[in-house]
Amino acid sequence: MSNVYFIDFKKQAMNLDLLKKPLDRVKASKMIAKSDIVALKMHFGEMGNTAYIKPAYINYLCSYFENIGGKVFITDTNTLYKGMRSNSVDHLNNAFFNGFGKFPIVIADGMRGESFVEVAVNGEFFKKLYIASDIYYADAIICVTHFKGHELTGFGGALKNMGMGCAARKGKLAMHSNIGPSVNTEKCIGCMECAKWCASKAIDRKEKKAVIDPKRCVGCGLCIDICKARAIRINWTSESSEMQKKMAEYAEGAVKKGKTIYINIINDVSPACDCYSYNGPYLVDDVGILVSDDIVSVDSASYDLVNKRAGKNIFKAVHKEVDPTVQLEHAEKMGLGEREYTIVPIS
Repeated sequence: MSNVYFIDFKKQAMNLDLLKKPLDRVKASKMIAKSDIVALKMHFGEMGNTAYIKPAYINYLCSYFENIGGKVFITDTNTLYKGMRSNSVDHLNNAFFNGFGKFPIVIADGMRGESFVEVAVNGEFFKKLYIASDIYYADAIICVTHFKGHELTGFGGALKNMGMGCAARKGKLAMHSNIGPSVNTEKCIGCMECAKWCASKAIDRKEKKAVIDPKRCVGCGLCIDICKARAIRINWTSESSEMQKKMAEYAEGAVKKGKTIYINIINDVSPACDCYSYNGPYLVDDVGILVSDDIVSVDSASYDLVNKRAGKNIFKAVHKEVDPTVQLEHAEKMGLGEREYTIVPIS
């Protein structure tokens, strides 16, 4: 079983220097060679959202990896949906607004998501992946994830950060291709907030109700959560499961074997993704920080710890139609890591 190193917020006050201990345990200084270009992969949070990882954590981690000889840059990729992260100019402004900028920031897939490298895989769904160029060409990856709920995958952890988050726009479209939202006209109130957020202009008004054109819809799923009337739904049983598997296959293409470290920060656990310009009431009290070199173990441990803190499976309680374990099972099946793990407390 893989070791997952755990800083428990309930048992001790958080001191940033505590992060050095688990990083030493995963032998980060041996993993990062002198002058390696190191991509610190994160999510900057949409403007208006406050649940994203705080810059103090990122600045400390960048300093740590610089001190052991790495050349560190902070990175993410552009989004499918319309917002402050759909092109590199707005994305950088958004990152600066949210407090990042002490270390270099690179939006890894170009100005509009057009910069990628084709990576061959032998997956159930994909034989070819489109990985963001500047992540592909980095020597090592530090995957730093705000662990939270997610409307399409149940939870968003390291697998989502590496899978969806390292894909260029073409890859994101491929993963979302099976997501087909539809409008329940009995519930729709015709406010058209969904249309304002739709980057593909797939939502129109017809007879005072929203209507989604499946030919234009890219399946980003943002309209599902934007709709306050809860009038937009998808066939979760098949479509969410398929997307989770596709996401795991993309994670396999992005991971640098022996040169990737996973850090899940479990605080401000919001019910949905940090892609929204707001965040809902937190699901549980702050849990802690997990560090591992096994992507499946770190997400499995995070999932279990949050549910234990909640006293129930909080992710299934919030996103009733989604089975979040599909991504873990598929990633383990592909050999990305193990669902069984050993928690090693850090103090």
